Amino acid sequence: MKAHINVAALNMRGFGNPSLFHRDNKWKYILAMLRDKRIGILILEETHLNPERIEEINKHYERVMKVFGSSDPTNPTGRGGVAVVVNKQLVALEGVKTFEIVQGRALMVQLVMHKGDKINILAVYAPNVSGNDGSANAQLWRDIQHWLESKPHAPRPNVLMGDFNMVESGAVDRLPAHDDPEEAVDALDDLKMYLQLKDGWRTTFPDKKGFTFLQDATGSQSRIDRIYVTDGILETAREWNIRTSGVPNADHDLISVQITSENAPFTAKGRWRIPEYVVKDRGFLDHAREQGIIAKKELEELNMERSPGKNPQQIWNTYKQKIIQKARDRAREIVPGLVRKI
Repeated sequence: MKAHINVAALNMRGFGNPSLFHRDNKWKYILAMLRDKRIGILILEETHLNPERIEEINKHYERVMKVFGSSDPTNPTGRGGVAVVVNKQLVALEGVKTFEIVQGRALMVQLVMHKGDKINILAVYAPNVSGNDGSANAQLWRDIQHWLESKPHAPRPNVLMGDFNMVESGAVDRLPAHDDPEEAVDALDDLKMYLQLKDGWRTTFPDKKGFTFLQDATGSQSRIDRIYVTDGILETAREWNIRTSGVPNADHDLISVQITSENAPFTAKGRWRIPEYVVKDRGFLDHAREQGIIAKKELEELNMERSPGKNPQQIWNTYKQKIIQKARDRAREIVPGLVRKI
């Protein structure tokens, strides 16, 4: 298996409390998400960041992450904004470049991966569509394409991701099903064709329904958060996911994918460990407790009499092997049930 980097995106729905030290500030949760989910590059939308806030975050979290942001031009701390967060513990910052394409709406970052391979990620936060009006949304895609066409020496995005605030196919990506304005869909399609990008999640799961946003007022759902990639990246990308973020008051789910590069080194599978769903299983825990009592009794009866076949190391190894075997057995029993629930 090749070494990879986890790339993710989330509409964070605002900055939270202005103080980084307040419990309602969202950035400590962002940091926890980076660590727990081992995210290397995180795209954030609706950030409400101005230059001062970006500077404060980068100073406060200097050792662990770096934030690159683009602020809304008229109300930077009250609406809009897009950012790219780099986890410095997983991704090197040497050679990083940023390109602000549309202020507060489109920010591209270029990062060097393995042996000079570069990844160009375009982070977007698109305007809403309203009824049959998709003009503002469509204009963003036209502005991005015009910027790229007018700068032939600028890098071309091989990843386009974020909150698109519209779907391409209302039949599968909205519930209840309905199509979004044709003007917005066509403009995005033109940009995709220009950059030769594909919706990675939909290509991987052509018939599956998955949603990233729940409208509380109406109960409607949609997959307005997406990741588009080139064929070259799609070929080796894996683990396309939609999951909860753990960030308070964020009304979108986190979308993510594992991306590798052509020159990425191969890595071994690593040490096997007991799956989390087995660790929480009552049957497994009862077995582990019973075997622990047996092993403890054998150790107490051993006293100072040791032999090659009867010693503390042998008792511990036997106990460990029984636990591992039980964990494997329970995993085989539990997984089919989890799949049925899904």
